[in-house]
Amino acid sequence: MTRSLYEINAAYLQLFERVDPETGEILFTDEELDAIKEEFEVKADNIGCLIKEVKALIKARKEEIDALKMKNDSDQKRVDHLEKYLLNALMMRGKKKLATARNTISTRNTKSVSIDAEILIPKEYLKVKTETSPMKKEIGAALKQGIDVPGCSLVEKTSLTVK
Repeated sequence: MTRSLYEINAAYLQLFERVDPETGEILFTDEELDAIKEEFEVKADNIGCLIKEVKALIKARKEEIDALKMKNDSDQKRVDHLEKYLLNALMMRGKKKLATARNTISTRNTKSVSIDAEILIPKEYLKVKTETSPMKKEIGAALKQGIDVPGCSLVEKTSLTVK
């Protein structure tokens, strides 16, 4: 059974606690230390490989999503074209309804709003969208220059890179 990184780190710390309190003599061998270091490196390497594998899966799924969206858009354009084509053909024949063994096709009159000149529309008929969000780049620049920005601070983080 393999140990978790947490367990390996705990074993590493326990190793350094093995010191004679009276003499200060180290009570572990270089082999024990090397074995824990090796176990840690193998575990970290395996986790690094797993990270790369999962990132590749995420990328592949995103690409598949994009490809499926493109196919959907293309299919929707095809459906729109076919509906216009069939509607025009029915209108040319003066037919409002057609029943076949597999389909019942009918037309109906609907009303929709057409915006001809948006600039002329009165304000009471316009929706206003207001969106606010912090300008992190500008806030970061100000904080780096020593300017106090209430509600903000520079935080130093450590990130992981797996190549």
